Amino acid sequence: MKIKINIYGNKNAILSGIDYCASRNDLSCPGHNPGCLNCPKCKSSSNTSSTSDKLTFMKTKDLYCNLKNFLEISDVSEDIDISFVELDKAKFSDGEEIRVKHIIEKGFEPPITVIDGIIRYCGGISNILVYKDVKDLLS
Repeated sequence: MKIKINIYGNKNAILSGIDYCASRNDLSCPGHNPGCLNCPKCKSSSNTSSTSDKLTFMKTKDLYCNLKNFLEISDVSEDIDISFVELDKAKFSDGEEIRVKHIIEKGFEPPITVIDGIIRYCGGISNILVYKDVKDLLS
């Protein structure tokens, strides 16, 4: 049985965040993803430069694609079923969609990450946190 991951959001919504990884395009860096503080380049870079020049803006669609690609090359790729639900096109007819609608009405920002039927994260998409949750559910 596969673990279902649904990301609810608006594909073209722009999210901002701090990108700490100085070498995110350097595939030899073990932590080339945004939010990396583990590789030597990132540790030295985060200590010497201000975070204001590392502010990044990405569309929700791009964050979702990054997550999907990250999980597809990981050791959990065979155990997951991941999909994106466009909020503008959602029918809000099943229980999960209704819970997502209610959490947004309470003021939580999309994208909303739902893993195995449980709302886990709001306001962004974290590859590492989703991966850790999947690993925990598999063990």
